[in-house]
Amino acid sequence: MTKQFLLPKESAWNWRIENSFSRSVVVDDQVFVSGQQGLDNNGQVIDPGNIAAQTRHVFENMKESLAQAGLELSDLVRLNTYYVFDGSEDEATQYWEDMTRVRLEYFPDPGPAATAVRIKGMPYPGQLIQIEGIALRGDSRKNRERIMPEGSWDWSIAVPLSQGWKVGNSIYVGGQISADKNGGSVHAFDLDAQTRAIYKFIEDVLSGAGASFDDLVHIKVCFKHDSHVTSTVSFNDRIMEITTELVDEVTAPALSSFGVDLLYPGLVLEIDAMAIIDADQRKLICDDLGGRYQPGVFSDGIRAGNEIWVSGQIALGDDDAILNAGDVEHQTRVVLERLRKILSEDNATLDDVVKLNIFIVGDDTDIEQSFHTVCRVWSVVAPNARPAMTPVRVHELAHPGALIQADCIAIK
Repeated sequence: MTKQFLLPKESAWNWRIENSFSRSVVVDDQVFVSGQQGLDNNGQVIDPGNIAAQTRHVFENMKESLAQAGLELSDLVRLNTYYVFDGSEDEATQYWEDMTRVRLEYFPDPGPAATAVRIKGMPYPGQLIQIEGIALRGDSRKNRERIMPEGSWDWSIAVPLSQGWKVGNSIYVGGQISADKNGGSVHAFDLDAQTRAIYKFIEDVLSGAGASFDDLVHIKVCFKHDSHVTSTVSFNDRIMEITTELVDEVTAPALSSFGVDLLYPGLVLEIDAMAIIDADQRKLICDDLGGRYQPGVFSDGIRAGNEIWVSGQIALGDDDAILNAGDVEHQTRVVLERLRKILSEDNATLDDVVKLNIFIVGDDTDIEQSFHTVCRVWSVVAPNARPAMTPVRVHELAHPGALIQADCIAIK
């Protein structure tokens, strides 16, 4: 295995704080690209509030990051887009279409498996969009197979994106929503029906790649924030209940969940997934981890091939109470320690992390400080680690009082 950590060039965009993260990480034929920002090399937001201009900036930055690894946009198999829109629900689709018309200038045909969700914000005020991705090179790039099942939903405007890609034993499943061929919501506002419809779409992609739910290593659930089925059951809790009906206790994947807004009116969740066909897949469970927002059937981490996918971690104690309430620094230390413990179940460390995802809850006045605090804690806890990293400000996490959630991919 070869591993290369590509740092940003001096002229490239940068954060406002010294950081310990790579622009991208190359591991054999995979390239993990950090969340690309609309910033200059001093960390200042370029064209604040202008979605079209910022979309061009982040795609140009993605092109530059891929070029460092000798790749192009056509080499992407996974693309995650996080964007900000504070207008009315009726205007959200038009906003997405305006943004996507710019993205269409960059999307290859066929394009990557993609997920796009509306979030609360970015690390810095005025940022409206961020993209991250996974690209392939070498034989993996040459031999990839596009998965487009008949009967899948489609977008409201024509895009060349893909429902999934199969590369060897790996299947990248794009974000699935409960929609029809015209991008219209199906089962509007009905959480149970939408969840089951989405999992049927995921099953179709997996089946088209010769895989099943038993091969899932990670599920990412983006649920409509501040929503409850009943006064005591949140959307997240109900989605977890339905998901447990569909996965096997022996092979249940790692899972991450957070609160967002959705693209089309009437949608209440979006789910994407990763699967790896491996008869020796290993479920990682850490007994002294503390509380979990995922039901016990789900893995703390999954080892498949040479990859370890770790579930979303928040600062919960054994009694399921939030630890260090209101203190992002101490919650971050707890979260990173949880990641360390899970990785150690497979003799890995934080130095083996190639992709780190950070989801932060915070007010407009403190989100930048919270983000910088998380970065500083990471540099202390894992001074030799240089993963690709994506920071996202979300509306809420799966447990009230959680200020930070992190998940990761490690390869050793």
